[in-house]
Amino acid sequence: MAGNRKDFPQEEVHASIKIVRKESGQTRNGSDRQSAIASKQPEAMRIDIKVEDNPMEERFKSVMGPKCSAMSTTSQSSERKWPQIPKVPQMLRGTKDFKMRFEPRVISLGPYHHHKSELRPAELLKSEMTRQFIVESSQVIEVLYKKIESEIPELRKCYKKRSATKRYSNEDLAWMMLMDGCFLLQYIYCYTTKGKLKDLPPIQHQHAFVQQDLFLLENQLPFRVLEVLLLDSRIKEDEMMKNIEKFISRMTGLPDPAGQLDKKEAKPSHLLDLLRRSLLGYKTNSKRKAGEGWSSFRNVNELKAAGIHFRRSTSPSLTDISFNSYLFFGVLRLPNITIDDSSKSRFLNLIAYEMSSEVPLDSEVTSYICFLDSLIDYPEDVKELRRQGILRNFLGSDGEVANLFNEITTDLVLDFDAYKSVKQQIQRHYDNKMSTYMAEALHNHFSSPWSFLAFVGALLALLMSAFQTWYTVYPRG
Repeated sequence: MAGNRKDFPQEEVHASIKIVRKESGQTRNGSDRQSAIASKQPEAMRIDIKVEDNPMEERFKSVMGPKCSAMSTTSQSSERKWPQIPKVPQMLRGTKDFKMRFEPRVISLGPYHHHKSELRPAELLKSEMTRQFIVESSQVIEVLYKKIESEIPELRKCYKKRSATKRYSNEDLAWMMLMDGCFLLQYIYCYTTKGKLKDLPPIQHQHAFVQQDLFLLENQLPFRVLEVLLLDSRIKEDEMMKNIEKFISRMTGLPDPAGQLDKKEAKPSHLLDLLRRSLLGYKTNSKRKAGEGWSSFRNVNELKAAGIHFRRSTSPSLTDISFNSYLFFGVLRLPNITIDDSSKSRFLNLIAYEMSSEVPLDSEVTSYICFLDSLIDYPEDVKELRRQGILRNFLGSDGEVANLFNEITTDLVLDFDAYKSVKQQIQRHYDNKMSTYMAEALHNHFSSPWSFLAFVGALLALLMSAFQTWYTVYPRG
């Protein structure tokens, strides 16, 4: 029936239908719609049908994403198989010396900085190191290339900015990943294997810059690339992983891990992710405990004056921070750390990695840096930590180390829950007036062994004088 509602197709329910009669120019809509359609008049008519998108569906997608919308038919196949390599967050792009700390200066890995003309000379180094790797791993370059090329659709998804990979065809991107991956593996292999240092390219003083470039957030390769290159290699993956861990320990001053990283953990996303895991270790830690209170203490020397001594932790893990309070003194244990010319760049890139919204990580490295910064205000604070074997200074003066931590933490938002249990224990000890007064007396009057010896001498003289007076008044017999 012409007047029946079911005559309208379902997809046109949300359409706006406008019927125009050319003869009279009269517009019919609303209640006249059915009669107009049913009419058999010979007069010419034009039917304008405008189908509008459902605005609510777009709003749902803007909040939940296309895959989460009930109205969406997007396939789940677009999900990434491997973690994404993010770019430096916008809030850190105003960091002083941004290019020096976050962008490669000698070697590029991956597509983010590959196009830069100033990095082109290093492509010759990649060719030589790639040749060495393929020969020593007893593989065929054509076979390796085909393996990488088959992974390209998924590898593209590992980079946040699609424009970073769009400029490269599948062939070009596969070739880039092949060269970069072989260079990285061969560089680490030569650096950590006895007798192989001579095979490193003769780039002289630039080795320090190359090593710094390898730990930049925007200069990372998906770990999957390294896995593919090692799949049929004469150099087995377990052996190479030990070399990579050894390389990280040499770059950071950490003890040789000897394969102590937890094998049950998910594989690292990239080299910077593995660096973070090495610094944190795999020990459980109670750095986030419920509680209230705030910290009024300031730096190392202020805590030292309150009777708190600093000692090195038994573990190099950045999370191994503890405090023990005794009768008139306390002991704060901190992991040892090495500070050199590349430390600022490494710390800033680790902070950027933890701040990235694409990576669901706790801000453990950031929290450690902020905690250490709360203890270091002046060169004297660095000197005390250095004296206790907690901090090794290869940067320069103690003042430079103090400035480094103060600059790194500029504009960082503190996590007040980080190390809350330790901070509260320190605060309770600090608020104990008896302990504080005794510690201040000892610190002010016996801060050097000579002061203590002088006190003992004066005490002995006083006792001898008392005995002499006693025997003078009450002689024997």
